[in-house]
Amino acid sequence: MKPELWLIAGGVLVLAGTVLHSYLLGALGLLMLCVIGIAWLWARYCFARVSYRRSLSADRVYAGEQVELEVSLTNAKPLALPWVRVSDRLDIQFRVHDPDAEEHFGREWEIRRQLSVSWFERVRWRYVVDCPRRGYHRIGPAVLKSGDPFGFFVRDLELSETQGVLVYPRLLSMEEVPLSQRFPFEGTTRSRTALPDPMSPVGAREYREGDTWRQVHWRASAKLARLHSKVWMPTTEANVLLFLDLNSRQHVYGGIDVDAIEHAISAASTLAHRIHSARWGLGLYVNGIQPGARHRVRIGVARGDDAFAAVMEVLARVPPYPVMRFEQLLRMERHSIPWGVTVLAITAAPNQEIRDQISLYRRTGIRADLLDTSELAGEPAPVLNGVVA
Repeated sequence: MKPELWLIAGGVLVLAGTVLHSYLLGALGLLMLCVIGIAWLWARYCFARVSYRRSLSADRVYAGEQVELEVSLTNAKPLALPWVRVSDRLDIQFRVHDPDAEEHFGREWEIRRQLSVSWFERVRWRYVVDCPRRGYHRIGPAVLKSGDPFGFFVRDLELSETQGVLVYPRLLSMEEVPLSQRFPFEGTTRSRTALPDPMSPVGAREYREGDTWRQVHWRASAKLARLHSKVWMPTTEANVLLFLDLNSRQHVYGGIDVDAIEHAISAASTLAHRIHSARWGLGLYVNGIQPGARHRVRIGVARGDDAFAAVMEVLARVPPYPVMRFEQLLRMERHSIPWGVTVLAITAAPNQEIRDQISLYRRTGIRADLLDTSELAGEPAPVLNGVVA
């Protein structure tokens, strides 16, 4: 029965008791009106001083790892919540270890819980969430539903606050990518030669025949009225610039193999992790769009935790769709490679044009190598009408 009908019935009973001089009918009508009034006030203030909080064990993980999500509901007032339904939503890319989790239109998980919260009480519960795929995955918003003890009035409270988990690409094992055989990371016994560090200029000298325009120290040249070249601090620590290809087929009409692209991104993440562990300089160029922007990914070579975090965040967020051919990217960036930087190109769809560009890099004095991730991932998936089966 709707509250309005109870209210009308109470008013009718009060009126009937007054006309008929019946104390019983009047008292019954007043009781009904009081109950409706109390229920209305209870529902009106049920969400006063009620807080809903989420806490994550980690907000940055690698693909395949788990996070623990702790949820707390606090009622900080002398009015109990006789019943409350909590509905929270999580990105569909998560895997929730909860029997009450249901898919919501195939786009997100919806977790529902019903409980009661006494006055000045805090209730906590936990979920274990798997993070199988890279990306930035959101948790929320949540909806709380409660009301009076009699169920006459129901109120909804939508909490728009969301949280997110940044899932880095899966790191490959040495068996999946034999890096030590393809690239001299830690563990090598080969003697290292001191090379100029383009990130550490220490002065200027007079220009010599054979110096490139990238070596010219333009400020010193303008001040001294003749050409001078930069002098860089010698170092045995290498600087590596990763070129990542988001093409999965050698031809555009071949469709998109998302698994092949993800494997190439995982290979790039593994290389970035190894380069950072060796304390080398790290940079990243990708023929894809910068997440949240309209320009392609272009991170210059730098050292340190901030540079590594920037590269890993891009690899976690970058969409698996190329905006240009990989050989075109290599051709465009060949003249902008800093002196002394090693180039490592990563692709799942190598062709002769890409190999020609790598050879051209080597002929111009740039140390360059090509990592073919299609050899590591195995046979490509069959394509039917441009769609990967």
